[in-house]
Amino acid sequence: MKRRVAMLLVVLALLVGTAVAQDARSVLQAASTAMGANNLRSIQYSGTGWNGIVGQSFGINDDWPRVEVKSYTRTIDYDSKSSKEDMVRIQGSYPLRGGGAGFPFQGEVRTAFLVSGNSAWNLNPQNQPVPQPAAAEVRQLEIWLTPHGFLKAALASDNARVFTQRQGDKDVNIVSFTALGKYRVNGTINDQNLVQHVQTWIANPVVGDLLWETRYENYKDFGGVKFPGRIHHHQADTIDAWNTRGHNTLEVMVSNVQPNVSGAALTVPDPVRTASAPPVRVETTKLGDGVWFLAGGSHNSLAVEFRDFITIVEAPLNEERSLAVMAEAKKLIPNKPIRYVVMTHHHFDHSGGLRTYAVEGATILAREETRPFLNRTLFSPRPRILQPDRLSLAPREPRIEAVGEKYVVSDGTRNLELHPVQGLNHTGTMLLVYFPKERIVVNADLYSPPAQGAQPPANPSANSIVFYNNIKRLKLDVAQIAPIHGRVGAMDEFERLVGPAAQARQGG
Repeated sequence: MKRRVAMLLVVLALLVGTAVAQDARSVLQAASTAMGANNLRSIQYSGTGWNGIVGQSFGINDDWPRVEVKSYTRTIDYDSKSSKEDMVRIQGSYPLRGGGAGFPFQGEVRTAFLVSGNSAWNLNPQNQPVPQPAAAEVRQLEIWLTPHGFLKAALASDNARVFTQRQGDKDVNIVSFTALGKYRVNGTINDQNLVQHVQTWIANPVVGDLLWETRYENYKDFGGVKFPGRIHHHQADTIDAWNTRGHNTLEVMVSNVQPNVSGAALTVPDPVRTASAPPVRVETTKLGDGVWFLAGGSHNSLAVEFRDFITIVEAPLNEERSLAVMAEAKKLIPNKPIRYVVMTHHHFDHSGGLRTYAVEGATILAREETRPFLNRTLFSPRPRILQPDRLSLAPREPRIEAVGEKYVVSDGTRNLELHPVQGLNHTGTMLLVYFPKERIVVNADLYSPPAQGAQPPANPSANSIVFYNNIKRLKLDVAQIAPIHGRVGAMDEFERLVGPAAQARQGG
């Protein structure tokens, strides 16, 4: 009898599951018919708008800094899983506060992001492919987050589920499925059978499972295909539907849509097809007795030996980079614990490896203004299911020590000074690191010496002038400049390249 009841329950569960899946399929099919997705093989849409630079806010409570998108074109081929996103960006009238590569923009900046199946690449200014193997999965996922891509992926899924939710005075259908075997994707289909909102979560070393959502509005008919006239994308915290605050990444006002455009399927260049993610490398240069410059990637760190402990300057990018830097530091300075790690500022690419040091029990030295960012974002208990790190697997209360006007790490012989930077538009949370005895100053994002043999810029950046002014304000005696990006340089080279412009601006 018990066996019969158990079998009946299994059959009922299967029937209910099948009914739910069938219900999801009917909702999706109705939307696919209404939106013209059934016979849609490819699409190209274009427009203008703005772009927010993720993780590069001026202050911890500010939105991502924006630039104007002068032109935007995206071409998708669904069958080959190909996408090309092409943008021309200018600074426009947006404030010059915040960070990001090349920000604030001088003139037009073109970016092209491509993916075809499991291969991803960018195009450089010479229109040559630059492999981006680590980006392939997310770029392919983004195809299925577009309105028609969502319908196609959900219909092809064997795990789509649907439920009804009241929004305002109307009911909407929420369809949920798992994409690429790991990403939970939720799409909202309104009472007109139009996809109005799609969301998922992406692994991020700072935030954890980072919300990734796009809202679609103002649908119009383009040759039998309904497509939104407004696309609005967020990355990070959940916010109000059409935002007046927080973590806005991209908005496109669509002016042209071409269904079933020819040539949408991309051919993967051979160098891209065979590319793999480069290994994490740490290349060490000794700058002085007990001070090592740890390079080998896009971001640098420093390892500093004190009498009975180690201090690390900067924990950029992610856990993988931090583990490599920590291993090198312990090899250079054996049998001493890492007691401190310095965070120059809160931007994501400069703070993504801090959690690894917290597991080691190191104290984080950072501007007082960054404490809410550290507590509420970097060390928040939010989920890290997509990419668990060591701290999520073995939770430990982080140690944070705030830096005021000046902070000194000392063992009685060596001093390491931390000074807040004044007058900077890049971020309001920046620290300079200074070694008075060794006459070394460390900066992040303010000045990088020109690469060997490269022509220096005709006009120094605003950040480098602020750096110059702060060195003079603090009366620092500097011989070497160790940047978080690029090579180590000499102070006399910096004086020659930046000094005249800084002095002219003061004189003006």
